[in-house]
Amino acid sequence: MKKLIIALLCVGNMAIAQKNKSRTQSQAPAPVDYNVSLSPEKWEFKEGKVEFFDQNGTKAMRIKQGNQGAVLLKDVVFKDGTIEFDFEPASPMTLGSSPMVYFRGNMETNDTEIFYIRARPNRPTANDGIQYCPILGGVNMWDMFTEYQAPAFFEADKPNHLKMVISGKQMQVYVNDMAKPALHIPRLEGNTTEGRLAIDGGMVVWNMQLKPNVTEDLPALPAPDLTDHDAQYIRNWTTNKPTDLPTGTEIMLNNLPKPESFTERIEAERKGMINLTRKFGGNNSRKVVWLKAKIKVSENQKNGLQLGFSDDVWVFLNNQMVFLDKNTYLQPPMRKYPDGRISIQNARVNLNLKQGENELLIAVANDFYGWGIIARLETMEGVEFLR
Repeated sequence: MKKLIIALLCVGNMAIAQKNKSRTQSQAPAPVDYNVSLSPEKWEFKEGKVEFFDQNGTKAMRIKQGNQGAVLLKDVVFKDGTIEFDFEPASPMTLGSSPMVYFRGNMETNDTEIFYIRARPNRPTANDGIQYCPILGGVNMWDMFTEYQAPAFFEADKPNHLKMVISGKQMQVYVNDMAKPALHIPRLEGNTTEGRLAIDGGMVVWNMQLKPNVTEDLPALPAPDLTDHDAQYIRNWTTNKPTDLPTGTEIMLNNLPKPESFTERIEAERKGMINLTRKFGGNNSRKVVWLKAKIKVSENQKNGLQLGFSDDVWVFLNNQMVFLDKNTYLQPPMRKYPDGRISIQNARVNLNLKQGENELLIAVANDFYGWGIIARLETMEGVEFLR
């Protein structure tokens, strides 16, 4: 009798477990479909830009080379998550038709983030094989964020795979090798946190997926900026308003601005950069703006100023010109290392600082993409920056 009761209890428990299992199975959510339809009704594009077709039973989209504009995904606002697809770049790859992804785009303010796969196929050591940069108010900042690029191996006319993981202020990008990021962006520099998604460049795309909020534990907060611990960067400046400086015109000693024209302050962003584009926008014609900083030293000293700049600079110390130079991408002989982009390695300026307060004035001129400076003293012994 005892054995019969135990057997009945076991059968009862099994029935309850099976019932609970069935209930759990019936309540399990349906798998999420992350696939993006590659059909014409899901995308906005100019006539002749896109061709939709079947590729071995898989729907594919061919984006043609040219300047007809990006191909925009309809009815989607992207914030955080994963963008993933197979792609085959068309050869010959050129810088003007490189595959690219636009995300978090605001079409009203013309702000967006961009990831480029540059025309460096089959060259895994090319340091600019891939690059991230923002567009700020319509100004492409590719020349202002040289640190946000990396080598990657991909091939033209052959299948490749791209995965972008975006979480808050950080992004990781995988190209073909899904085990190791090819590029890690510690801080996304755009003005937007969500917006439209688009792709461009000469390539075929298939197996596209968009996974909202799938961020693979990537932190949303920006990673630390190691230059924050470096007291030698000149981070606080006063500035005046940009004014016209026609092409061919140079700054001379009699062009020095009046002290009362310096009405605004500007502070350095990441890597110590004074981002004039973010403050004043870009320039369709050549303009100049002046920056002023004050340096106090305990006794006369010689110091070095490491200077990054885009595009033209004139440096005055205590009302005397001590340096001028150009970092002009469109004129290869005038490109500063690295490749005409802003970097603390662009130039070095000798400064003869006198005991007490010194006034450092820098004029910056620009008519090509982003503009700004990075300024760092080589020693802080006996030096104090005044505000």
